[in-house]
This record gives sequence, structure tokens and C-alpha cells, in this order.
Amino acid sequence: MVLEFSQQQIHLLHAVLAESADALRDEIVRTDKLELREELKRRLDQLWVIQRQVESRMHQEQPAAL
Repeated sequence: MVLEFSQQQIHLLHAVLAESADALRDEIVRTDKLELREELKRRLDQLWVIQRQVESRMHQEQPAAL
């Protein structure tokens, strides 16, 4: 499935992903259960992969400088 996003939606998605990553990172630090911490780290890694994909899309969509 391919989703089409406007430039504004891509920027919003990027901001939401950054906030989510920050919140998840904070939760990892506060969690004292090793098993839960490892699961949260896996989810954070997945989130970062998506965030890098969105960043790549942001750079592709930028108009060339004159």
C-alpha cells in the first residue's frame, strides 16, 4: 500500500514521530523492568526507522534552490 501525503502532512508526521520518540526514550529511562525496557527499545528503533524514512521523503520533496 502506498500513501500519498502533502508536504504539510509530512512535516506534521515528522513532528509527531519526534515527540513520540522523546516520550518513549523517557519511558525507557524510567522503566526498571529489564524485559519491558528491551521491548521499548525495540519499538524505539522501529520508530527511528520510520522517522528516517519520513526525513528522506521531506528532503526529496523540497524544491531545488535557485
